[in-house]
Amino acid sequence: MQQTGEDDMESVHHEGEPERLDSPRRQQPSEQGQNRSSSPAPDQDIHLDKGIDTEGFEVFVESFPCPHAGQPIRRVDSAKKARHNYPDVGALADPEAFEVAELLMQSSISGRFRNRYLCLKRVRDKMPWHNNRAMLQDIDKLPHGPDWEVQPFKLTGNCGEEIVELWKRNPLDVIRALLLDKKLRKYLHYVPQRHYTGRDRKNRRRGELWTGDWLWNVQQLIEDEFATVISCIVSSDETKLTNFAGNKKAHPVYLTIGNLPKRLRRRISKRTSVLIGYLPVPTLSCETNKEKVREMKRELFHQCLASILAPLADACKSGGVEVPCSDGGVRRIYPVLASYVADFPEQCKVACTKQTHCPLCTSHPKTRGDPRVSAVRDRDDTLQTIRAARDGPSARFNWLGLTKSGEPFWADHEYVDLGCFLTPDLLHQMHKGVMKDHLIKWVTTILGKPVLDERYMSMPECHGMRHFKHGISSVSQWTGRELKEMTKILLPAMSDSNQRVVQAARALLDFMYLAHLGSVTDDDLEAMEDVLRTFHNHKDVFEELGAVATDKGFHGIPKIHMISHYMHLICELGTPDGYNTETSERLHIDFAKLGYRASNKVNATKQMALYIQRLEAIEMHGAYLEDLANTTGGRDHPSDTEPIRSRVEIRSEAEADGIRRNEFGKDEDEDDDDDWDA
Repeated sequence: MQQTGEDDMESVHHEGEPERLDSPRRQQPSEQGQNRSSSPAPDQDIHLDKGIDTEGFEVFVESFPCPHAGQPIRRVDSAKKARHNYPDVGALADPEAFEVAELLMQSSISGRFRNRYLCLKRVRDKMPWHNNRAMLQDIDKLPHGPDWEVQPFKLTGNCGEEIVELWKRNPLDVIRALLLDKKLRKYLHYVPQRHYTGRDRKNRRRGELWTGDWLWNVQQLIEDEFATVISCIVSSDETKLTNFAGNKKAHPVYLTIGNLPKRLRRRISKRTSVLIGYLPVPTLSCETNKEKVREMKRELFHQCLASILAPLADACKSGGVEVPCSDGGVRRIYPVLASYVADFPEQCKVACTKQTHCPLCTSHPKTRGDPRVSAVRDRDDTLQTIRAARDGPSARFNWLGLTKSGEPFWADHEYVDLGCFLTPDLLHQMHKGVMKDHLIKWVTTILGKPVLDERYMSMPECHGMRHFKHGISSVSQWTGRELKEMTKILLPAMSDSNQRVVQAARALLDFMYLAHLGSVTDDDLEAMEDVLRTFHNHKDVFEELGAVATDKGFHGIPKIHMISHYMHLICELGTPDGYNTETSERLHIDFAKLGYRASNKVNATKQMALYIQRLEAIEMHGAYLEDLANTTGGRDHPSDTEPIRSRVEIRSEAEADGIRRNEFGKDEDEDDDDDWDA
């Protein structure tokens, strides 16, 4: 399936569509499809290194042509200085006392129970603290993550005013901490690469963010030969804090960097995703006009994110920031916004578009269900249109489906590419969207609930396959694992149905499993286009059989349209498994729900922020004590004697199996509690 470029848009002209404003030229998805490799001509003499990528596949690596890109500008020995300046932390300097404090803080018990434990006759004479308050006072002495700031916002409506608070941290300090973390040292990657399946460079392989085209292009745009691009991945999602009553909500914002492998970013226990803010969740009872309320919420959303992410934009505009790294070198980093991970409503809010339009491209709502895809949105063109609409009505503003949201938060980030800024969402778009909300409902309508349930119940038990002994129609709330298990059996359960239905369903299932691949070649991308084309060729059967009975038909299903962008997004930023909202859903437990439960529910945000700060301090002090215990022979840090060199993810073939088995340690299991409710 080829995406259309600027010229193709003329053939999809709608009545009332204005002339396109002049904007800088950018590569369209159709051009990406025609020259997907985006690589030099095969006859050019380019050195390729043979190695193994993070998924264990043999690749031939083309390094970025500038040899200084991602390299340190000088050495620094900050490890000794940091250790000598470590503050007095009281009783927590004793590793045995620290183990007790760590256990009590990470066990999610209340302060009352911690106090009862410390007052037990059996332990109180052995503990350095006589109550919970004394222990917390020592914990508050520990070095911790970036400090919290509070910024108030006043919202004025037709019935009065409402004051809300934004809690934020400096994202640049978060990046400094990640780059200086010694546990992440061997995984950090500072230079873009191109991976090929052979020395002829005819077939690209993409997986990690640094193997895509976006980072390579940004590295070329920055006029600094020693530039180190830090790919910032921001995610946010509103979540409920109360289960039954109270209607309390939080809106956390998280930050991680694409310089780390995606598998490591998905590991919650590695703490590579850091909380950088709590967006306010206003009630706006001061305004009675519902449309005005929505506009005020959108404007507040962009103002808050602009305030949180301002240090990143300032760092890029000022020619980079010098940051010490864990390998002993100082690099000049450019923290660039690479992607924003969110569900569809929040994606539209980020792109300043209505939910009837696509946040990635300019397709019209009446043609959104067609296989053709319009030109992707351009940052400068969108900003120009939004600003022009402030002076009066704009036909182009309406045609693009833009909303009044004030100045977008990404306006000051010059390297943001709206065409790939909003990344694929396997959770809400594929599993919960295309599969659960659409395909399974269509199949249930065609076969009938009793028939489909009977087939699921009659499936013999098999190792590695879930057995649905009560069927699937009676389940009202699915977890992620259950949805994945259900789709494994869907195709054989409907195999005797209408053959066009089977072909369309199989095409969507094939697309889903291809989208889940951790490393994708150009051949895989063509296969994704082929199966998506097959679905569009046979999708009308669902309307003919009454499964899709809405007035808008497939044009009213945004998730079907959104998956058509997957191929272009993979080319730019790597595979979708590095940007799944499943990770942010799991982060809500640690960074919102547990902190709220530990609070007294009064002015909860302040207590949640303090709770997170204390847990971070415990983690940092534990790493310090471990490093102190491992220090031998006066060697304070591995980088004191190791030469500085750019990290290149090239491994020998003998290491490939080890990468597949466990990339991050022998005795570490995957996080088990990663279920989410669909």
